[in-house]
Amino acid sequence: RPIVKLHRTLLLLAAWLPAACQAAADDVRGLAEAPPLDYAVLVTGGAFRTALAGPAGTFARAAASGAEVGSVDEVAAEAIAMVDLVDLLRRGAVFQRVAAEADPEQRRRRRDQLRAGAQAAECQDFLQAARDAGFDLVLCVEELADGPIDAQGVNDRWPVTLATWLLLGIGMFIPDHTFESGATLRVTLRDVQSGAVLHDPLLVGGPIDLSLVERSDLLGVVTSVLVPPFWVGDDPATVALAVRDVLQRRLLLSLARDLKSESVRQRLRERSVAGLLRVELPAGTGVQVDARETLSVASLRPTSGEPLPDAVVAEFESRLLGSLRRDGERFRYEASWPRELAGRGAQVLVGTIRGGVASATFAGRRP
Repeated sequence: RPIVKLHRTLLLLAAWLPAACQAAADDVRGLAEAPPLDYAVLVTGGAFRTALAGPAGTFARAAASGAEVGSVDEVAAEAIAMVDLVDLLRRGAVFQRVAAEADPEQRRRRRDQLRAGAQAAECQDFLQAARDAGFDLVLCVEELADGPIDAQGVNDRWPVTLATWLLLGIGMFIPDHTFESGATLRVTLRDVQSGAVLHDPLLVGGPIDLSLVERSDLLGVVTSVLVPPFWVGDDPATVALAVRDVLQRRLLLSLARDLKSESVRQRLRERSVAGLLRVELPAGTGVQVDARETLSVASLRPTSGEPLPDAVVAEFESRLLGSLRRDGERFRYEASWPRELAGRGAQVLVGTIRGGVASATFAGRRP
């Protein structure tokens, strides 16, 4: 009978894994259904590990398990790969456009420059290059502060584990032990004009429930044929890898959800010298500007294809600036896209009389 039970559980595991992968994909697909923020964003910095917990840190223990043999020094390396972060931001449609600097050492230098202040010549050169490339914001991944794994023991799912173990032999798949990592990820969303911080969330992983197959080794799985799974002990190396893998994805999803929240959309508009919003106007789709000061200049440039003729840009600027109306202490402007934009995406830049600059990037008009 034990052999039959083990065989049955292995078959159920094979059926369960594709469903788990599909559920993970649904998280991103659901996020992508909400409209993106109207910004082009350059990502720099990186999840470079700060070893606050020493060898007891979540990522330190995972590296010590041997899963990362051959990698660079795990303290200097990025705990979460930049390519994974950018990929999730794109698949989640968080911004209109996302790009990242490729060289990790260069990204580390950019992070240090931004931390020191945007007044330095090197940082000014970086911000100017980002502006010239059509970016509206800079997303700086500041650091990943590693923390230990807190094993909180058996959770309240143990009755389900016991019932499924007795009746179906699949108790090993029920997440009946809870763990929590002290690792945190800090990022800053910065104005590309000044380098000033507009939003600075600190992201945590929260409780992580693991099943026996996720927290134990082969011996533990075999033991669970005779012993209820929640009584089988943990394998530290397996736990470290499982918690790290869940934590990496959870931190990225938390970042994407935070950035795409309505509160952040509103905060970015309020903290900018001018908020830009795509609207439907009597003459067609266009832009509305809500500014704290009167505008003195405006510009429009396509995100693809040939630049617009100077006369077309000047005419758009004239219509936008000429639409001024007061709304309490705010100044509102609006203008429709010129026909020459021909459905392409565009970046709109506006400048105030005191020298403030704001920009936003909008997708092409749908037919």
